[in-house]
Amino acid sequence: MTLRVVHCAGFYFPDPVGGTEVYVRDLAAALLERGVESSIAASTTDSARDYLWQGVPVRRYPADVDRAQFQQLVRQLEPDVFHLHSWTTGAGLTHLRHAADLGIPCVATLHVPAPLCIRGTMLLEGTRPCDGRIDETRCAYCWALGRGVPAPAAHLISRLPTWTPPPWLTRSPARRLATLASARTIAANQAARLQELSQLCERIVVPSEWVRSALHENAIPDAKILLSRQAASAAFVGSGRKPRDSAGKRPLTIGFVGRIETYKGVRTLIEAMAHIPSQTPLRLVIAGTGDDARNLKAIEAAAARDPRIELVGALPHDGIPAFLDSLDILAVPSRWMETGPIVVLEAQAMGVPVMGADLGGIAERVRDGIDGWLLPFDNPRAWAAAMQRAATDPGEVAMRTANSVRTRSDGDVATEMATLYGEVHERAKK
Repeated sequence: MTLRVVHCAGFYFPDPVGGTEVYVRDLAAALLERGVESSIAASTTDSARDYLWQGVPVRRYPADVDRAQFQQLVRQLEPDVFHLHSWTTGAGLTHLRHAADLGIPCVATLHVPAPLCIRGTMLLEGTRPCDGRIDETRCAYCWALGRGVPAPAAHLISRLPTWTPPPWLTRSPARRLATLASARTIAANQAARLQELSQLCERIVVPSEWVRSALHENAIPDAKILLSRQAASAAFVGSGRKPRDSAGKRPLTIGFVGRIETYKGVRTLIEAMAHIPSQTPLRLVIAGTGDDARNLKAIEAAAARDPRIELVGALPHDGIPAFLDSLDILAVPSRWMETGPIVVLEAQAMGVPVMGADLGGIAERVRDGIDGWLLPFDNPRAWAAAMQRAATDPGEVAMRTANSVRTRSDGDVATEMATLYGEVHERAKK
């Protein structure tokens, strides 16, 4: 029997997308070969519309869709399983709740730290990885620090009683103070939402071990959690890469591709370049764009001062294989706990070693000294030292290049998910 699954996401192609949407697209294609039909329900800021994307039906609904309209949409798609992939206003816990109310068995994948962390980064006080346990006092203090509150005031905020400001106050000039004063309530609500997620879902899929550990810290039953690591699609295939033979013949090319936002750490690379002598045979190529105008302006100014830095703008996802193939090293200097990221797996599948931050999913996927480098996420000088060594020691890069290989396919992911959907569907029938 063919199973039907609705994948719900906050965005989707052909809009600008990230790793979550790439994962959903590849999963839907690979599932079809395993007897599972997929459709995509994704929010939009435009009007509702239906279309096919690479042969898969896509239904876009307004981000402010109400309960009745969303449930009607889901009913029309007739799914055996509802799979939530986002944690956004347009596709999140509310939509999971609407689907579960229809009696449809639900699954969720945690592609981002947001369900666990009100600060959004999973970095405790912004300086070190957090174990993920949601604690009202600790989380309120950490969150207040992240909002720029001095430590003594953040400590005081974290000791205030739980309190929800009235609606009129949240619209007043004092709304920031009101929000800060309700920090413990925000943390308590976060914990409640996580528990509701667990109750609504038959299974919670996690792409990394650290996410499973964080759920365990919050008393989510281990039997409800499935670790299913991501994979690069078949479009990312090594092309018989030639090692760079000497430091003097051509510059080492290090590249970044992704969102140019503060949490992605591009500034770490920019600052590292400032510490590397100009005669070092090295170039840095940055592909992407972002919404933080101040951050973008600072990066553009740095690139204008340093001819070794090149900004190439945003790339369509089908342009990423060629971009990766042009690199000697992919840099992933994230300043938050990634659950993936898929770009690490894409680079490895193409034989491109990864220089990554020693955090979260990156640290789980890059083997330091074997197929890449793991470096402190908050230390540009450490990055500069590693980048300079790589530029002047071709053997170091060649060894890591030879060890960078695909270890998992999108077919492996689809097989795990098809098995999961089958188990969930059978359980629901009993």
